[in-house]
Amino acid sequence: MAAKDGSGLYYGWVIAIASGLILLVTNGMTLGGLNVFDKPLLDALSQASGEPVSLAALKTRDAITLGVSGLLAPLAGAAADRFGVRPLMLMGAVLLSAGYFLYSTADSLSHIYAIHVLFASALASCGLVVNVILVSRWFVKDRGLAMGIALAGTSLGNGTLPPLNAALMGEVGFRSAFAWTSLLPLLLIPLILFVVRERPADLKAQQPVTGLEGGVTVSPVSLTLRAALRTVNFWVLALIAMLTFFSIIGTQSHLNLYMLGRGFSQMDAGISYTVLFYLGLVGKITSGFLADRLGRKPVFVSTIAIMATGAALLTLPSDDVLWTGLVFFGLGWGGLYTLLQLLAADYFGPLHLGKILGVITVLDTFGGGLGPPLIGAMRDQAGSYDNAFLLVAGLVILAFLISTRFRSGKPVTPTATA
Repeated sequence: MAAKDGSGLYYGWVIAIASGLILLVTNGMTLGGLNVFDKPLLDALSQASGEPVSLAALKTRDAITLGVSGLLAPLAGAAADRFGVRPLMLMGAVLLSAGYFLYSTADSLSHIYAIHVLFASALASCGLVVNVILVSRWFVKDRGLAMGIALAGTSLGNGTLPPLNAALMGEVGFRSAFAWTSLLPLLLIPLILFVVRERPADLKAQQPVTGLEGGVTVSPVSLTLRAALRTVNFWVLALIAMLTFFSIIGTQSHLNLYMLGRGFSQMDAGISYTVLFYLGLVGKITSGFLADRLGRKPVFVSTIAIMATGAALLTLPSDDVLWTGLVFFGLGWGGLYTLLQLLAADYFGPLHLGKILGVITVLDTFGGGLGPPLIGAMRDQAGSYDNAFLLVAGLVILAFLISTRFRSGKPVTPTATA
């Protein structure tokens, strides 16, 4: 295999690690890392407005981030297919930095909502879709493991940044913490400029284009978006993504306040994110490795079963069971996250993957965006998270049932170019 660096390492592994670092920053800063600021933000907004600001109103920001990024995803995917991922990544890093700096001065909900439009643009241009496209271009053999390594960056960011942000906030206050953290995305710029390469051809690599991996026939011929929309597999993946994104985004968005409400300290609440997302990291890498060797569908279905078990455990009142539930929930979600992207890349092919993932992203971000405000409203109305966590468990169980309808063993077939 060509495209090796001076040490003889295949450069695709460098790309997978670089994508992981990029996702560590983009996802960690816009999702888990942001939630530790909720309490001081609510206090500051309520003081500035002269009346209490509800949790549901604050969490509407997450719906804006995910909803707008979902709408932008097809455009970003098409742009990545046509122009490459590097220009989009550079723009995303700058937008994310600007958004965090503006957060240090935010004093109204409208200000925060505008900032989250910037976050949405950053996620669309420097987040999941473009990084999945990039890694898919570099791998046929070992694609599952490579995808797991890249996507592990989302868990690493969401698990690492909450306690770090909590510690920084304790030292300098939440507004200064926002200002200092705004420098982090700018560190991605040299990585994108000097390390990221669009495809193996940029290094005169010769990649195998066909092969049998984990029971899946991988083909160089790609389905168009129109053809993909006519397949059962597209809708299975899209519905599962929508249901589970509601569950994971809604849960992690409220996990900080949920832990505080159960009597845990702020540091314990930050550590809960570390447990959830570090187990997600393990799930992402392990599931990709196993999918290359045991087959895609068995690992796919198993990850959702594990996530459903964790969701059920989170509905129980025991503190010990809560931590066990976080382990299962994170492990299952991490594995599922990898398999969703991997199955899309395998079954729909690389040429129009940006458009196809973009449309799936519209649906999954609809679910993910609905999760935080709806769970917040349920908590505001009931005074507890009990009903909300029962809803999460039910949705993940439904996703498990839908996963059994995925049709494995179907190679990508030729179709006309869109």
